Amino acid sequence: MIDARQASADPGYITQPLEAPGVSGYLPQGGHRRRDPFSVSVEREPRVSVPTREVVCYECNKTCSIPSAALSALCPHCFAHLNTSNVTVKPGTHHLHVRTLGDVKIPANVNLSQLDVVCHNLSVAGCVGGSLRATGTLSLSGHAVMGGKIIASLLVVQRGATAEVKPGISAERAEIHGTLIGRLHARGAVHIFTSGQLTGSCSTASMQIDPGGRHVGVCETLNSTL
Repeated sequence: MIDARQASADPGYITQPLEAPGVSGYLPQGGHRRRDPFSVSVEREPRVSVPTREVVCYECNKTCSIPSAALSALCPHCFAHLNTSNVTVKPGTHHLHVRTLGDVKIPANVNLSQLDVVCHNLSVAGCVGGSLRATGTLSLSGHAVMGGKIIASLLVVQRGATAEVKPGISAERAEIHGTLIGRLHARGAVHIFTSGQLTGSCSTASMQIDPGGRHVGVCETLNSTL
């Protein structure tokens, strides 16, 4: 190894400037030069298409798109934090407050006295009282007894079910395969199938009753709002 003192004593030893790749340096004749011994090409990865689904925000009631597999989301309109989990009410529950974009199921052995639920699809087979709002389908099965403010996009009374609603229920549309007792207010059409029966007053845009289906009560055919 040659140190600096040996290099100065040996006239045949010439030091060379350090040249880093891609770094400009001085030429012996003056001026600048840039050494690019190699070039790096960056390939962009293709964008991955994430499956989405349309939901209705339970805070501002506006439609938005969220990833299908998301456990939670942020509403782009009102910036509310949206829960997407499904909820099954367990026996022994008496008070429940739920806000979710998922589905809520209330089985037959559940009795809820103070209920406050906003969800997508709501399935009720037990006895509930309070406030219910389903942005999707409200399905009634078994012997469902409901009291309070009930709003749904689509009301479906399952075949063989007997559902009592007090004081009534508001829906965009209704499909009655079983028995519904109570007042029904529908913005759109009400369809009573062969095995269906509606006992109570009804206000709707139109009503269709299949042979074998029954409606006992007053029917007002008009366009009205929820």
